Amino acid sequence: MFARTSAFTRTLALARPSAAVSRACLFYSTEAVPAAPQLLVRMKADVKDAMRARDKERLAVVKGILSDLTYLEKSPQAPEKITDSVIQVLIQKSIKRREESILSFKNAGRAEQADQEQKEIGMLKVYLPTAMTEQEIEDEVRRVVREQGAAGPKDMGKVMKELGALDPAKAPKKDVSDMVKKVLASL
Repeated sequence: MFARTSAFTRTLALARPSAAVSRACLFYSTEAVPAAPQLLVRMKADVKDAMRARDKERLAVVKGILSDLTYLEKSPQAPEKITDSVIQVLIQKSIKRREESILSFKNAGRAEQADQEQKEIGMLKVYLPTAMTEQEIEDEVRRVVREQGAAGPKDMGKVMKELGALDPAKAPKKDVSDMVKKVLASL
């Protein structure tokens, strides 16, 4: 991967104004470039496909998610590494925003905009893995409760810590937390 540092080049050019300096200031990196998440690669390919097909709706939706991802990468709360799981959580948040918009549009009597938001949700769900059913989440929670020897609601922290390994794209944290409360309350 090539990297050019223009600030350094300008500094050297001011210090020694020779023509050869600007050409000699190309720096080459021997470090391996980390692999991009597969979902990100797929989304970028879908942007190209949407541009070729002149599908403005799909293009806008996918570009919106890529824009949200760029914003996340530059924010102070950015994760160390962008993974497929991080992207999937971002897509889930986007779907949730659209669902709230659908309710607002329906309450305002704007069925066309609600239908448009519903189409966009369909376009976004393509990028998500199949979610765990409520029964699967309950089975996993019960397994962890047995392993941890949890006796009641006071052990929720231990159980949630163990369940932290669940993929939030497949089992949203809120659903898992609600199920843990339900299972621990029944003990």
